Amino acid sequence: MKVIRSNINSSKRNAAFSCLLIFLLVTCNTFAAEKTIGVIMSGDTPYYAEVHNAFMARLSKKGYSEKVEILVQKPYPDPISLSNAARKFIALNVDIVVTYGAPATDAAISEKSGIPIVYTSMYEPCKLTGFRNVTGVCSKALVSSLLRYLKALITISNLGVIYNSNEEDSLYQMQELNRLSDQYGFKVEEINLKIPRDVKQKLSAKRVDALFIASSSTTGMAFPSIIEFSTEQKIPTVSFLSDKNHYATITLSPAPKEQGEKAAEKVISILEGVPPNKIKVDISSETDLVFNLKEAKTIGFKIPMELVTEATKLIQ
Repeated sequence: MKVIRSNINSSKRNAAFSCLLIFLLVTCNTFAAEKTIGVIMSGDTPYYAEVHNAFMARLSKKGYSEKVEILVQKPYPDPISLSNAARKFIALNVDIVVTYGAPATDAAISEKSGIPIVYTSMYEPCKLTGFRNVTGVCSKALVSSLLRYLKALITISNLGVIYNSNEEDSLYQMQELNRLSDQYGFKVEEINLKIPRDVKQKLSAKRVDALFIASSSTTGMAFPSIIEFSTEQKIPTVSFLSDKNHYATITLSPAPKEQGEKAAEKVISILEGVPPNKIKVDISSETDLVFNLKEAKTIGFKIPMELVTEATKLIQ
């Protein structure tokens, strides 16, 4: 299985570079395997990397190592860069486009190319229905579950919510928190993060008891900085995002292994001739519940034992 990686930030590269990239990829395709799969990640985030590792492992396990060539793009997660990434794959006439996250998926579908699209790492409610060339994997964003765990840790008056209004998943979670705020007795402080490097400036302008890190490409890219800030300020964090090197105080995330493996199975079905609209969209069932006991102790909190027993992983 040949893997070609090209981290493309279209907003920072000129047209000449794009043409050169297409030429190089076409040249590589001269030596390609039977089929070509284009992968678009919504930014270079650790969670998507875990999903992709599982995706590649399942393809290899099923004997597709020599049958497919994988082209990977990780454009900056703005609409123009993501659309350009999709267009490059259309120009290359790849056999399947695989997208990680809502922004990449929306960009690929908007091009209306007819190339089969398999998406993963999308949160419910999954609205991608009625497309003949689209199938994928969704997971439920259990906002109320994360709130329940957080309220067992601290009394919340002001909850900071870091999200990106340009990303549907992230906006949905923000709206759900606003809906639940009266029920749970807190005020939502919206932190609309569209550029990762702005995160500390935006956080410093808020006074909050805790931080809810909603799912988005920008929050994923800014995740280490968010955790660094929250640790310094002794603010507990909860998140749907997972990162092998950085964890929120409490993390509830779709298991990346299941996400990647289910996407790979759908790709295999398409390669074997099944139309995408005949492949049922999956709602993932596996979640990872991680309590960062080390972080909690550092910032002066103790996670109750009755919650700890629910965890799938503990950071000591």
